[in-house]
Amino acid sequence: MRKLFALLLIVCVATSCSRNRRPSDTLDGDNESTLHVENQHYGDVDIFVIHDGSRTRIGTVTATTEQTFTLNPRVIGTVGTMQLIAHGVGTAGSLSSEQFAIRPGMQISWTLDSRLSRATLAIY
Repeated sequence: MRKLFALLLIVCVATSCSRNRRPSDTLDGDNESTLHVENQHYGDVDIFVIHDGSRTRIGTVTATTEQTFTLNPRVIGTVGTMQLIAHGVGTAGSLSSEQFAIRPGMQISWTLDSRLSRATLAIY
């Protein structure tokens, strides 16, 4: 009887200490967000994110290549909006996206055209 009671007590304690998980279709702060940049421009570009009134450099994408960056959760910010900037290395040319909403776990794809005058932005 005592062994059964002890076993029951261990099971109750173990189940009460477990965490309730959210359904997998919800986004939480532990999910990583990524930014995939396809640079069709003839030169290298530096990528920046504007969030919460701050500008943060994400990295460089070499001419006519693609690069995927994992975004630090602080870049998503407290407001949950951001704007992307691509600045041509060694040139005066740059391109900005519109401001958009983002949550942790979302993926961003940004394709820069060859003249750095247009871009396609997809958020999913």
